[in-house]
Amino acid sequence: MSLKLGYWDLRAMGEVSRYLLRYSGVDWVDRRIPLSKEGYTQWFGEKYSIGLDLPNLPYLEDGEVRITQSIAINRYLARKFGLYPSAQESLVKCDMIEQEAQDFRVLFQNLIVKKQDEFEQGKPEFLEKMKKRLEMLDGYVGSGPFVLGDNLSYVDFMVFEYVSQIKKMDPGFVDGASNIARLLETIHSLPQLQPYFTSEEFKKGTPINPAFTSFSG
Repeated sequence: MSLKLGYWDLRAMGEVSRYLLRYSGVDWVDRRIPLSKEGYTQWFGEKYSIGLDLPNLPYLEDGEVRITQSIAINRYLARKFGLYPSAQESLVKCDMIEQEAQDFRVLFQNLIVKKQDEFEQGKPEFLEKMKKRLEMLDGYVGSGPFVLGDNLSYVDFMVFEYVSQIKKMDPGFVDGASNIARLLETIHSLPQLQPYFTSEEFKKGTPINPAFTSFSG
């Protein structure tokens, strides 16, 4: 049975899992729920009846296994596809960067849900603070090319996606963060992802955030 990932037709909290699935090369179903009245009706009509212990989006189905919560899904896929470290030192580094990358997404989300005028007023301070955090992350990531040196792991996809989301809003966001810039380019150049990056789906683009936010991307 193919894996199925269910999420809104957004990047937001679902795109990291999509990257892990694309990279794996396995057959999988990318179930995208439209951000429309019909989509909302469909999801909320089935949310509590499709066998999820903690019903939410995104969700992953792998045979009898059903998982919600984006980080839990990412960790599961990482273990399944050999992208989860076993050495204690590597685990600690992945744990820390996983949470830091997640903070990037949460803080970005906190900004874009503000009203347009508050968003515009808050954006300079947000970027100033995030660039300081990016500088620290850049130093901790190191020269790589991946977080764990030559070994690709799931957190590389988290850094790639959540930094890229902010970079979409501020194209100069990674200027001066040479290690992060290198990681982004290395992920974008992975042979396993070229079918996606050269596809019409990628060229068309998927919104980062819902249209009702101050920056949908």
